[in-house]
Amino acid sequence: MQDLNEEIIQSLASGVIAVDRDGKIITLNRAASEFLGANGATVLAGESLRDIPHAEPLATLLAETMRTGQPVSRHEITLAYPGGVVKQIGLSASLHRGDNAFNGVIVLFTDMTERLRLERSAELNRQLAALGELTAGVVHELRNPVSVISGLAELLIRKLEQGDVRREAAETILRETREIERSISQFLGFARPFELQIGNCTAADIIDRTIQLCRRRAENNNVTIENQSGTHLHPMRADLYRFAQALSNIVNNAIDAAPKSGGRVVLDAYEEGEMTVFEISDNGPGIHLRPGEDLFAPFFTTKEGGTGLGLTIAHRIITAHGGSVSHSNRAEGGACFVVRLARTGR
Repeated sequence: MQDLNEEIIQSLASGVIAVDRDGKIITLNRAASEFLGANGATVLAGESLRDIPHAEPLATLLAETMRTGQPVSRHEITLAYPGGVVKQIGLSASLHRGDNAFNGVIVLFTDMTERLRLERSAELNRQLAALGELTAGVVHELRNPVSVISGLAELLIRKLEQGDVRREAAETILRETREIERSISQFLGFARPFELQIGNCTAADIIDRTIQLCRRRAENNNVTIENQSGTHLHPMRADLYRFAQALSNIVNNAIDAAPKSGGRVVLDAYEEGEMTVFEISDNGPGIHLRPGEDLFAPFFTTKEGGTGLGLTIAHRIITAHGGSVSHSNRAEGGACFVVRLARTGR
């Protein structure tokens, strides 16, 4: 019976950890071992959870459970792993009582990362629906007067000589109105429903189009774009122009994050089984979010002057293709976005 119980515990998809009153691991099953980054259940036995850097929030919670003597039910914590990977777990902790009044704590936990990601995605779609209608109406009303201002500024520039301070002022007006028009286009792209035009293409087609869209921005920021994608990838099914737009939004963010001297953005494409994978990495400062912040949420931005819509639109296009996008920080510095898409498309 004891062997059967052990086999059942080891077979659970949920993690099970038992610690003594000093916080040292008495036992753990395979799921917990893998989640904490060990190869076998015996590797971590006898160690303290505090000796595992990314398990510190779990160790703190269990220490509080021991101090108060109160069990914990349906609690959620965030674990930050090396390389910028963040996982969210849901757990319950019960007091382990044996010969002594209190011997330690038993924890049952589940990786909630994917479920919470799907919930955030659903919430994002609800926000898009609510904000889209409002945004489209307001922004559409702005487009006409901005076009008039832009046209008049161009007319003044043609009539004024080089060196005339009035011409410089008109050029400033034109430059700023074009920036407003760019923002308007982003807002309308965010708000307007769209249908994908799925067709045959290659990863090389998508990357070439992406670089074409981002080349001027890279030149203006003195940033080099490198294409390291493979040359013998299978054809895929996607909306070439929409998917390239999604990648270009990510690349533009990478260009803005890269240093103005020696800035570098690398595009790569390769295959994992039936998936085509696109990687976009930079040598900037990386991504640093506070708990609960979502880089793909509408209007969330870490850039000064950013609209907070570029990555939202990218996420929308990628998920409409049935793909996924994730981000992490590279060990050598900088951020990395990974986009995965089944080659057969939706």
